[in-house]
Amino acid sequence: LKLSILVQSLALQRRVAARSTMLPISKKQIGRDWMEFFTILVWATVILIMFLAKLKAFQDVLIAIILGTIMMVANADFFFAHFRIYKNYIVLRRSLFKDVVGAAVLGTGCLALHGLWPDAKGPGIALHLASLAAWVGCGVQTNPLLSAGLWAGGRNQMNKVQLLLRILAQVAGSIIAFAAFGLYYSFRFPGEGPFSHFLGLESACSAGATFLATVAHIRVRDAQSQKELAKVS
Repeated sequence: LKLSILVQSLALQRRVAARSTMLPISKKQIGRDWMEFFTILVWATVILIMFLAKLKAFQDVLIAIILGTIMMVANADFFFAHFRIYKNYIVLRRSLFKDVVGAAVLGTGCLALHGLWPDAKGPGIALHLASLAAWVGCGVQTNPLLSAGLWAGGRNQMNKVQLLLRILAQVAGSIIAFAAFGLYYSFRFPGEGPFSHFLGLESACSAGATFLATVAHIRVRDAQSQKELAKVS
């Protein structure tokens, strides 16, 4: 009888042990996971501080500019909520985000070409002309001069507040691209200017051509739409 009771108790203990392995994670195990996450975070912070300590003051400024611009873009709702232009921002929020991403991608692409051919002036010219192609093909505004051309040449394209928001978004994307490329260039070619041949007279001429082409294109399109409306009426 005592032997049977002992066998039953051992079997019961095995069942309890088997069930306990299938129970959800306990609080102690959760605490251990959070402790591991905290330890990894601390070590990552230490490594980041050691990395920043080895950088030059100019490189620290570039990193601060990149992170600060990204933070302002991510918290744009909070910043614009204190101004009267908040309603315009809500209407254009998705378009403004596309403008930021488009300006950053287009700027990074042209600057990457500039990194491959530092003495070439083509990437600086392509930066403005490609913005016109991006607007015609995708409807994304990545250049302040293009948006200014739409405002100056078109009817009911945008008001002054919308133009201001568009320019702010494009400038934010361009700042991220230029600061990131300047940081990369400071590591690859320390002591040399990253935009010596990128920004010049040729680039300024292409910017002016982009503005004039945008004004001409939008006026032609408005004239065609007016003719179609006149035929329908």
